[in-house]
Amino acid sequence: MKLVLPDTCWNRDLISGALLLYFHDEKIGVTLHPSVSTFMTGIDPFDFIRLVEERKPDWLPKFSTFVHYWRVFQSSLRETSALLEPLRGTALKTIWMSYPKDTVAWGSADELLASSDLGLQEIVGLIDPFSASDELFAHIFFERYLELYEGHRTPEQMMAFGAERFRSGKAPDPIQVDWTARYGYCNERFQSAELEALLATAYMFRFPILKDSPAILLTNPNLVRFLASLPLEVKRAGGAAAPNIDFDVVAWEFFRQLMSPRLDPLDTKTVQKIMDLIHSRSVEIDALKRRCLRLAEDLGNETDLEELQKRIRQHIRVHVEADLQAVLLGQDLGSDLSIDLLANLRVCSPAWPGNRVWNSKGHSITSLSAVISARRSFATTGIACTT
Repeated sequence: MKLVLPDTCWNRDLISGALLLYFHDEKIGVTLHPSVSTFMTGIDPFDFIRLVEERKPDWLPKFSTFVHYWRVFQSSLRETSALLEPLRGTALKTIWMSYPKDTVAWGSADELLASSDLGLQEIVGLIDPFSASDELFAHIFFERYLELYEGHRTPEQMMAFGAERFRSGKAPDPIQVDWTARYGYCNERFQSAELEALLATAYMFRFPILKDSPAILLTNPNLVRFLASLPLEVKRAGGAAAPNIDFDVVAWEFFRQLMSPRLDPLDTKTVQKIMDLIHSRSVEIDALKRRCLRLAEDLGNETDLEELQKRIRQHIRVHVEADLQAVLLGQDLGSDLSIDLLANLRVCSPAWPGNRVWNSKGHSITSLSAVISARRSFATTGIACTT
């Protein structure tokens, strides 16, 4: 199984239909949203939101914007979850991920941000503020609630408390809470920093998972720049050449550029086509993957990601698209010809001139994991993957 991180798939642009085909035999692991545990406590977060709105503190504009981001996130999450539902069990597997979002984790996240060579405003421009809002929501209304109101319990008791609520399978009875302690915490937190900085910190909660994962599918390609800015230890001999891009990553890039225009953006029609292809054309899909891997072997000495994408795109345009369109003649993706054609095209191996070497930041990424973009587009970075 390949894990999609760090964002929950809360909108359809975070995952490509080509990805679902490429890893159809392994399944894609998508995580439940961070605030999924919040309502296990029995508290009503909206009661606290109304309290803040009634008191009108000077940080209310920041708090209201945070709540607005969270509502947008939740609305889009429901729509996207409904869209992807037919794929669950066949191409997707849902994971409830447990990781710390408490006060200690907040301090660690601040330290991670401070360790980057990028300024805070640069980092703010790289994160997903909507995903971050759900992390912040979970921090305030679940993890911080447990610290402030359930602090008398031992860690073992808290684990048992959560397990009991989970096994019950029903919403807990509502409880009344004196919001004084939580209001004081929010007053301190929202007074101390701009909302963008708070969201950036909350967005870091899942980053330790990235470091410990052997391979991930990256939902936010902008993060490659942030990951490259971290002072990671690189075990390489001095003066050694830059590492080559992994064959699997290059093969995926060929596959993505071929299939994504025919599958993305996802909608009910393309989701059904993906289901049909996985069930009835898996042999042809695997044949196309093997063809892409053979092409990738010719790029074994490529080290520059952006150059890789450009050359693959050019090669497909010159050697593949014309033949593809000539045969398809506008036929739907689900036709008998399309996948067969892609698996058997006479694709010429491109010539790859002199390589460029990554800078030292690029080397740092190699100590993290194999990272592939799960998205159909690459925002402003133009970077799809790294190893």
